[in-house]
Amino acid sequence: PKAVPLPRPLVGSAEPHFSFAGLKSDVARKAGQYPVEDMAASFQQAVVDCLVDRTRIALGKVQASALVVAGGVAANKAVRGALEALAAEHGLRFVAPPLWLCTDNAAMIAWAGAERFAAGLTDPLDFPARPRWPLDPEAEKVRGAGVKA
Repeated sequence: PKAVPLPRPLVGSAEPHFSFAGLKSDVARKAGQYPVEDMAASFQQAVVDCLVDRTRIALGKVQASALVVAGGVAANKAVRGALEALAAEHGLRFVAPPLWLCTDNAAMIAWAGAERFAAGLTDPLDFPARPRWPLDPEAEKVRGAGVKA
């Protein structure tokens, strides 16, 4: 995981924003200079380091009882393991769907719906269909205003 020196964009910055632009550019520049296995392992570790650092910063800004990881990224054992360790470090419950659900978006959406339903959370059947539905309704207010959300 350390065979190829790669940057960790935004690691150490005070806000929990993400950017992999510098990392992607460096990988593109170094492609072919290292064995594929070394590049892949080093890239994976750089991403894990960024995710853990950014999540650690975010956890410092909220009161959380759990750290949840879902979607395709939750299928990556290195990411999953590092975030589980971070949750333990902060005394948080770690929540992730079973691996077999992590690579199927329809299954992930259905699982989220099943969890909401089990918790007694339902939505009226007349809600509007929107192509872009933010996770945080407040995020839409700052889109395009030069504010990262």
